Amino acid sequence: MVQTKRRWSLFGRRGSRRPGRHSVGQPYVRVEAGNPDPGDRAAAVLLDRLEPAWTIMYGPWSRRFYALPLFRTPDPLILEATTAQDLTAQIREAERDFLITGGLAASGWRAAA
Repeated sequence: MVQTKRRWSLFGRRGSRRPGRHSVGQPYVRVEAGNPDPGDRAAAVLLDRLEPAWTIMYGPWSRRFYALPLFRTPDPLILEATTAQDLTAQIREAERDFLITGGLAASGWRAAA
């Protein structure tokens, strides 16, 4: 009996006072099973295919887009945005910065027209 109470307290059952979907007294809410954010996932796949010098990922939990360069950079570089359009703008800005400093030219990468 003591072990059972201790296990439930480890999972936050006891002492948890924040209201939520599964709290006592809250109405039943039906949750549809499915793929969250299918449009954003498809946008990340498309952007990944359109940007050969970058790896594009979408985080379903964070609901953010991430880009990692496939070329050498002086410092680690991870771009992050809430929309695919914002990420594309950040990618172009990073490529301009590296082209101006000569970083991409030295790595052998050529910008798309």
